[in-house]
Amino acid sequence: MEEIMKMKGEEKVNQDVTITWNDLELYLEWERKVEHMFDGHNYSEEKKVKLVIIEFIDYASIWWDQFVINKCRNGERPIHTWEDIKPVMRRRFVPSHYHRDLHGKFQSLTQGSMSVEDYYKEMEIAMIRANVEEDREATMARFIGGLKKEIAYVVELQYYMEIEDLLHKATQVERQLKSKSSSKFASSSSSSWKSNWKNSKAVTNPEEDVISIIQTLILKVKLTLIHPIDHMISSALGVKELDILLLNVQIKEQ
Repeated sequence: MEEIMKMKGEEKVNQDVTITWNDLELYLEWERKVEHMFDGHNYSEEKKVKLVIIEFIDYASIWWDQFVINKCRNGERPIHTWEDIKPVMRRRFVPSHYHRDLHGKFQSLTQGSMSVEDYYKEMEIAMIRANVEEDREATMARFIGGLKKEIAYVVELQYYMEIEDLLHKATQVERQLKSKSSSKFASSSSSSWKSNWKNSKAVTNPEEDVISIIQTLILKVKLTLIHPIDHMISSALGVKELDILLLNVQIKEQ
């Protein structure tokens, strides 16, 4: 794969940065670093152009020389600023479908196997790269829509004003769900080991059944106080729904 560009010398963006022919992301990263370098120094436009052009090697150097020659032949205005160079380079090194692909990725992004934090970062990066500007309510709705269902269900019952609040609550729900899942797994493994060790069937404990019924009743009363809902609907809630609502109650109490 051909090497296009290398930043070297005393004033350079990054040590030994090379950009290859079809490494689009690396090219865009290089462009951002050039922007940051220029933002941090009071260079004249003439010096900015020289700092960029003098670093072109191999294909990039030949391509640029031919580009300048063609402009002279056609009687076009020469390049004088970094802002003039950027669109020229983007036309050459950034495919026309790049932004369409970015928007497509942004629109279809979901949490999947990612953590809540990683999902949020991916969404934020996709928005920046696709240059998306939308209302904060739309962004929060998009974020919730891409969360795993068990997390989104609880988060939607929470109070939040900003995307950062929403992120923190979603992360908290994720941790509690993982903790609960780990506890159930440990309990299940322990019960299985005891069952195999005793080599006998589990015997129902009437006292434990009574305690379980009482806990369920307390939960329903608690939920009714915090989330007033119809008594018939509350009575019809299954174990999974009660678990999710209980998690919501625990979060509100913290």
